[in-house]
Amino acid sequence: MGGPLLWPADEAWPVCGTAHGRVPGVRPERARRYERIVEAAWARPRPADGEGLPYTDDEQAELDEMTDSGYQPDRHDGSPLPLLALAQFHARDVPDLATFAPPGTDLLQVLWCPFTDHDDDGRLSDMGPSTHLRWRRAAEVAEPWADQPEPPVVERQKYLPNPCVLFPERIVEYPYGDYLPKELDERIQAWEDTLTERAGDAAPLYQYDLSLAPGWKIGGWDSWHRTDLVRVFCGVCGTEMRVLLTMDSYETGGSWGPFPIDLHRPTGIRVGRDGAYRAFVCPADPTHPHRMSSQ
Repeated sequence: MGGPLLWPADEAWPVCGTAHGRVPGVRPERARRYERIVEAAWARPRPADGEGLPYTDDEQAELDEMTDSGYQPDRHDGSPLPLLALAQFHARDVPDLATFAPPGTDLLQVLWCPFTDHDDDGRLSDMGPSTHLRWRRAAEVAEPWADQPEPPVVERQKYLPNPCVLFPERIVEYPYGDYLPKELDERIQAWEDTLTERAGDAAPLYQYDLSLAPGWKIGGWDSWHRTDLVRVFCGVCGTEMRVLLTMDSYETGGSWGPFPIDLHRPTGIRVGRDGAYRAFVCPADPTHPHRMSSQ
């Protein structure tokens, strides 16, 4: 997460094609400084009255500058924005990635423009950044970029990932309820009602405890809990698409959760309505443009 990517030094770094102009945002170094201030405050003894975090006067002034401006104290100069390195996944670490990869590739790289004002035809929602997927064969990258570009300004701090290493866990998911045959879905709801009568709020729910895990995922099933089910079709060939990547604002939900339990948002990313941002790809031809959706 957060780079550096295995990107060939002789290959141009992608830039956003949208002319954003002099839009407000926050410099990445300022956003990271904000995170360091908050982390330092959390590590200090709390005030006796228990109100707030123990910031120094200088720290509070820095935080106020960002907060008073809607967390957008800086302004982009209008030049083309290099895309932000978001994540990369190797098929050796995520076996299910191979079922999506174009022939001869084993590495998925994800970049995005950290601004939401785009005109992408493949987008189903305006609730997240314009996302770029790049497939390649890792062994063919002999010399990667030594100093990879970064956009000078991001729209929001929440679009800037915390650099971290992934430890993938392979799990089995089951379809979102609206994908199931009506009779089966009704049987599950009746079963849930019976459990709720016995155990109250402690009763497990198919949707949130048993079928779909929260967090960042490759593959699995897509949830439509904020809207009705929307089947996503390829804009080139009309094939129904399947979810490749889920970028979730949180890693916890229902009976799922990482350990330690305070790692509910380790990536620092928050998308949409603090929900999940999904990339759908065409199973008939992985070179067809992907589509994005927010839930």
